Amino acid sequence: TIPRDAPNDLVAGELNGRLRAEPLVAFPGVDQSPWRPPDPSIGAGPGHVVTVVNMELAWFTKDGTKEFQQRMDSTGEPGFFEDVGAGGFTFDPKCFYDPFAQRYVVLALEVYRDTGESWMTFAVSDDDDPNGTWYKYRTWSVVETGGDEYWNDYPGFGFDERAWYITSNMFGFDGGAAGTLIRSIDKTGPMSGSTVTFNDVLVNNFSWQVGHATDADDDVRFVRRSGDASLRIGQLDDPLGAAAFSSTSVDVPQSGLRSDAPTATGPGLWVLDGRMMNVFIRNDRLWTCHAIQPPGQSNVVGRWYEIEIDGNPELVQAGDIDLGGNAFTFFPAVAVNDFGAVGVVYGHSSGSMNPTLEAVGRLPEDPLGTMSAPVVLAESETSPDDETGNLQRWGDYFDCTVDPVDGRTFWMTGQTQTADGWQTQIVSFVISLPADLNGDGVVDGADLGLLLNDWGLPGPGDLNGNGVVDGGDIGLMLTEWN
Repeated sequence: TIPRDAPNDLVAGELNGRLRAEPLVAFPGVDQSPWRPPDPSIGAGPGHVVTVVNMELAWFTKDGTKEFQQRMDSTGEPGFFEDVGAGGFTFDPKCFYDPFAQRYVVLALEVYRDTGESWMTFAVSDDDDPNGTWYKYRTWSVVETGGDEYWNDYPGFGFDERAWYITSNMFGFDGGAAGTLIRSIDKTGPMSGSTVTFNDVLVNNFSWQVGHATDADDDVRFVRRSGDASLRIGQLDDPLGAAAFSSTSVDVPQSGLRSDAPTATGPGLWVLDGRMMNVFIRNDRLWTCHAIQPPGQSNVVGRWYEIEIDGNPELVQAGDIDLGGNAFTFFPAVAVNDFGAVGVVYGHSSGSMNPTLEAVGRLPEDPLGTMSAPVVLAESETSPDDETGNLQRWGDYFDCTVDPVDGRTFWMTGQTQTADGWQTQIVSFVISLPADLNGDGVVDGADLGLLLNDWGLPGPGDLNGNGVVDGGDIGLMLTEWN
């Protein structure tokens, strides 16, 4: 239960209409497996992107060439984790590329209630190419407290220079709940295929989300929604030693909760409950996001936050991905590149629209609280439906990360719907000035001249993507005029 907070005067910003997100490479990821939803996650390395879904693992070269796909559980031939004992129920997978270790790391949970088993099963590539050896580990994760035993659900998976971290909600085999387990894994053993060691800390409350801290000077943080106008920021001192956990409350703009989103056909989507979707940490700033119901509105929108974490945590800015009308936006995932540009991907649907994947972004010089005009990355052929008439599972999360090669390009994964079921999509994009047609860093008369050269035709000046260069593109260019 999330407590009620006293009203405050903090305000979430909005979309500013500027052009920022520019799609690059797009290709299908993994399609419908026996499980719904896919829970897609992605890691981008030097030459490949690795992706996981319920219950499959795949990797691609960056032009979209698939090099590997395999079931993660024992239903594979063999399953990816079968050789370390994984059974027939791996779920809630996560993955990332650790730039410090220069390795891909993949996680899946297992639970078997009839035998009282719970496992955190993970694998580490032996170098920065996923083709080759993976070191695999199946670690026991049943927690006993107060005479009862608890199993893991809904993990977060993060890293900093010190360790890898798993967060998971703890449910009793006989009912009840026991807060969140934080497991800190020493990278040293797994990176060489040796024995794995880790620390476990059980903390109060559910759904602590762990971050990706890609700078050497940044330590990982943990975030949860603690009220309708507050977040809780946690940190773990000496994670591989004493592992002391502490947390601080941060005031944020007011929000409510709604867990459904309409679609063009079918009963609509179940879009979860306001828990934090992901966390990205750069230069002592924490970026996180979730889906909320804005005060006085009936729709669900993605909301993002930037929080200063050098000292006592404090909100810097927040904004809503509110497209107006009957538009719903959900499952946002945020990342920050080496140059301070921010990319956010999310799902979008309405009563007249099948689910789409879209992106917004901001540059450091953009007005506080604002993100750019949305850009469509992928569209569904239809909307999910079945004979039950119940809300359809969608998500339970999307993912976004930064390419370690250029430190600039974002890679995302999310889901769309085809006639044959769900389909994950993988798209790269940049956050830049698309109206800067000559690439000199400013938008001015030289760019207008290039746009006018293509008037009435397709070309680089087609900024709004309608197929021809026209007055709408001039209007967009003027929003970026220097």
